[in-house]
Amino acid sequence: MVAPYVPIISAYVYHWDNSPVIKLSLIFHAVILIIILLLGGRFKVIISDNYAVFRSDVWVPVKIPISMIENVSVKRVPIMEMHLNAGDLKKYSFDFVKQAVSIKLKNGRVYQIAIKDAERIKEEIEKQMLKVKN
Repeated sequence: MVAPYVPIISAYVYHWDNSPVIKLSLIFHAVILIIILLLGGRFKVIISDNYAVFRSDVWVPVKIPISMIENVSVKRVPIMEMHLNAGDLKKYSFDFVKQAVSIKLKNGRVYQIAIKDAERIKEEIEKQMLKVKN
């Protein structure tokens, strides 16, 4: 994804040819590249016996131990909500959706992860929580 951008930067820095690349072209290509990277990644949820892992090709994975989860719920969130981490509430957006899985841990920390199929993911996490309790 970055390979086509390298010659554009080099043309600007080293003034190749008689008409070097203008700054507007650099900014335009950078914005396009960022949009492709942010929206083009694959989103994955892996729920095993020990962990619930939320990952994508772009973002850092969120790995939550099943044994530490107190409860799981589905929350409605605005699509354009700012995702600021404040105190014990950590918000992650893996998709542009209106629902988020809210996972409260036993230590008080809350993860709110906006992702498709939030209800189904909640049910799978609850199944794994029952297995850990038994």
